[in-house]
Amino acid sequence: MSDEAHYLDEYLCEILPKLGLDAETYGPYVTGYANEEDTDDGMDDLIELLRASSETHGDDDASWQAFRDEILRRKKEFSDREDARKEQRAIKLQQEQSTSLQKEIELAQKNQIELEARKQQELESKKVENMSADRIALMAKFGYEADEDHEVEEEDDSGKPKTNREIAAEQNLKKSRELRSAATQTKKDARSETKKAKELQAAKKEERRKRATKGERKR
Repeated sequence: MSDEAHYLDEYLCEILPKLGLDAETYGPYVTGYANEEDTDDGMDDLIELLRASSETHGDDDASWQAFRDEILRRKKEFSDREDARKEQRAIKLQQEQSTSLQKEIELAQKNQIELEARKQQELESKKVENMSADRIALMAKFGYEADEDHEVEEEDDSGKPKTNREIAAEQNLKKSRELRSAATQTKKDARSETKKAKELQAAKKEERRKRATKGERKR
């Protein structure tokens, strides 16, 4: 407190000369005690020093008791004010930190919501059902989009996203199966027709054989 006036300075400048002491000389003794922890021994030692140095009130017990009580009272008042000030400062700091933290939380939540909204919008725009016919045709033809930096994602039955390549591969596989199925059906039909033709040919052959046998018997 060397750069600022001590809370006891004004009082000491008034009371110490009345007790036969020089304020400039003995004031620092009193303020030094006041800056320390409150101990009875320290106060008693201080009073004894001042009484021994007083030129006029060395034997005036009442004056020194009044001085002692006033110093303790002022010290307690100052200590209480400081405690209240520190408490208010701590409360204000806590409120400022709480407000700042709340703002950061709200900003983080806002950013998260906006991010999720953008992701959802992007996913929706890239779903097959939301694509243009030209885009789907391009995927089916090449197995990927013209712009490979942006892959469409679609969820399969397990919930795992599928890329454009996977979707296009599935479509090509589906078409290939349909073509194989049609080809298989055509072969089956052809075999059936061939079998029927062979059976008809065999029946005609058997009929001719029977007619030939019948003619020989008549002769």
